[in-house]
Amino acid sequence: MAFTRSARRLSATNGVLFVLCIMSFLMYVDRTNISTAALVIRRDLQLSNVQLGFVFSAFALTYAVAMIPGGFIGDRLGSRKMLAICGVLWGVGTLLSGFAGGFFTLLLARFVVGIGESPIVPASARALTAWMKPDQRGFAQGITHACARLGNASTPILVAVLIGAFSWHAAFMILGVASLAWVVLWIWYYRDNPADHPAITAEEIAGLPANVGKARVPMRWKPLLRALWPATVVSFCHGWILWFFLNWMHSFFEQSYHLNIRHSAIFSSGIFLSGVVGTTLGGTLSDLLLKRTGNIRGSRQTVITIGFLAPIVFFVPMFLHPSLTAAAFSLAAALFLSELVTAPLWAVAMDLAPNHAATSSSIMNTGLGIAASASPPLVGWLVDATHSWQPVFALSMFFLMLGPIAANWIRPDRPYLGELEASNAEHARGTLAPQMDAS
Repeated sequence: MAFTRSARRLSATNGVLFVLCIMSFLMYVDRTNISTAALVIRRDLQLSNVQLGFVFSAFALTYAVAMIPGGFIGDRLGSRKMLAICGVLWGVGTLLSGFAGGFFTLLLARFVVGIGESPIVPASARALTAWMKPDQRGFAQGITHACARLGNASTPILVAVLIGAFSWHAAFMILGVASLAWVVLWIWYYRDNPADHPAITAEEIAGLPANVGKARVPMRWKPLLRALWPATVVSFCHGWILWFFLNWMHSFFEQSYHLNIRHSAIFSSGIFLSGVVGTTLGGTLSDLLLKRTGNIRGSRQTVITIGFLAPIVFFVPMFLHPSLTAAAFSLAAALFLSELVTAPLWAVAMDLAPNHAATSSSIMNTGLGIAASASPPLVGWLVDATHSWQPVFALSMFFLMLGPIAANWIRPDRPYLGELEASNAEHARGTLAPQMDAS
């Protein structure tokens, strides 16, 4: 009874969204805490920029490799079990980071964090697919990813304070315990089938997609990969930009403007806050266009294209040796506009294969994982070799121009073949409620 009374103060759908927002915040704190602590860790463990880049990519490598298997398993186990397992892994990996005493032990800890976090967002997408209406998916993805970016924005100051009060070892231990506490909340609150939730109402159930996650839909890998390859390329291009910001902002300000860890944390946090707004706005705009036009392809592609082309304007000043304030403003504007891409891109994976949302999301997000693996060591090598950040900005602009080209082939209006076959079969038996036609 206590569960029901407290849960009814918040609708069950909003409650699930809220718990996933907490997860997104904590997950990204644990994902990016290494970049804030890098200034101290590099001196303490005597690491070069190249070694630091490998530490960054250790997370990303396992993140990329485990992505599709993790998504596939997530569709089989369901989001409740999968996110609980992943939460334990990434929490333990964060704890192990605090015990690291050298390059290889830190590398191993980041591998564990990468394994734990790899299926997190695909499994979350599966949960959102079952718990959100189709025309709310962009907003739901936007708000959860906005909380992730809020984690990015909070991490520099949070980690800097913890390091100042204790040590970088203690900072990782405290954050690991917080993540393990979230696992307990998730197991207590979430249900894979919305109808099983003690606080769900009949009105909420009536508005949710029928049979998503419950129908037995055959997995057809070739058609699914064929439908998702453009989104995967787009994810790679976006991931390159995102991970440059996540991994290297603190080092950029420290090396280019000679800021200490606290001052670089303040500027980095300001930049990451712009990403919070951009991510939320991208999902809201995409859903608004869908509601007004009924054109799901146009509503997703338009926002994605703007999110790639507009940031180029704000990378140009970085070649003109701007002042600290001008550089911070330009980078904040670039990240804000780039983050418009996030929510509609994740919504595409949900649109194409709602009954395999974790698998389809993991395929799409593999592009980001590959970018996150390749970017850190290459950026570190470029900076060490040229003693300049300008080649890094030039390479980023190239990927910003490539993204819209790949986005032109994204077709969320053409459902993945396995989903279409299942839908036709269910309609023929009269067991599937009609879905919104967004094409």
